[in-house]
Amino acid sequence: MGSDGIRRTIRALVLALAGGIIALAATHGLYATALLAIVVAAWTAVRNAVEQGAPSPALAPPAPLPVKSDPEALQRLTAYLDLSPAPLVSLDGDRLRAVNRAARRLLGTNDLVAEPPPALLGMLSDTRPGRTAKIDLDDAGEIRSFALTTGDLALSGRMLRIGALIDIDTELKAAEAAALRELVQVLSHEIVNALTPIASLAATAVAMLDNPVPPLPELREAIETVARRAASLHRFGESYRALARLPTPALRRTALAGFANDLAMLFTSRWPAIELAVEKHEAPAHLLIDPDQLTAALWAVLQNAAEALGNAPDAKIHLIFKARVGRTLIGIVDNGPGISARDESDIFRPFFTTKAEGSGIGLSLARQILRGHGGDLALASSRVGKTEFEATIPA
Repeated sequence: MGSDGIRRTIRALVLALAGGIIALAATHGLYATALLAIVVAAWTAVRNAVEQGAPSPALAPPAPLPVKSDPEALQRLTAYLDLSPAPLVSLDGDRLRAVNRAARRLLGTNDLVAEPPPALLGMLSDTRPGRTAKIDLDDAGEIRSFALTTGDLALSGRMLRIGALIDIDTELKAAEAAALRELVQVLSHEIVNALTPIASLAATAVAMLDNPVPPLPELREAIETVARRAASLHRFGESYRALARLPTPALRRTALAGFANDLAMLFTSRWPAIELAVEKHEAPAHLLIDPDQLTAALWAVLQNAAEALGNAPDAKIHLIFKARVGRTLIGIVDNGPGISARDESDIFRPFFTTKAEGSGIGLSLARQILRGHGGDLALASSRVGKTEFEATIPA
């Protein structure tokens, strides 16, 4: 800059704004705003230097500013700040200035705001540095919501307040669009995964009918399982459509034997080459669960295991139910290649996947369902030849 005084002032403002504007801007993804907002101080310092013709008396030793370079510095800084999409303002006593182009457009001024909105003046005064506040302002006849964050600078014996206004409406619209995309992915993932075993089991039932003497007990069991899973899928879809979120589990006392047998039959019809061993000799007779949701959760983990096993000739999965004090453990163990150590911390992160056609929804949704039941889902261990997931639900 033009002098040591201006450089010191810039450093002071960088510190004042670091906990406020930068943090909020970075949180909302406005990285350009985060970088540009810190030079509001420089803009203010140079403007004061131009107007007063001297540096702050607090700066020592006093030295005259290069008059020729200060207007150039102000012009450069103003150009930088004009790139920020967030309106930036400064409050000096009762004088409100629009610092950048976004603020000038919002407040309808080229510099000093002749009639500043009382709400903005009050909010600037009341919002402490590092905090944020919501304020509604008129933007060309449309009321828009902004998040206001502030920083303070002691300059020439008085306190100057800097403010950044972040457009909440734009952020909310972007968040809504992202949430809608995620919801569509979740629904399509669950619907396709539920329909695949239903279609396979239905085809098996049709093949049974082609026998000269159809095995009626097996045929009835297959059709009843298809009917139950189809009804379950219908309820699952209706809940999502009504609430646009995972519904609260509708807990009911459910016989473990029937629940586990249905799950095993669906799995075998989908992956007949993979052995599924269900172990429930240490299990309780009944579970207090939402059977539809828990089926979806365990199916996601079983599918993950089956896809990891691929076409291995000795592929095997153990589905283990165990009663413990106050809870029921559900283990899913496979003898596949294991999960890479670098991926273990990411497997429950939404949309993380290592598969070319994967969506990264299954394990994330499964954990959400278990936590909705008051339990949890975790990767207990993973190495070549043994990967174990452990789910817990209250007894």
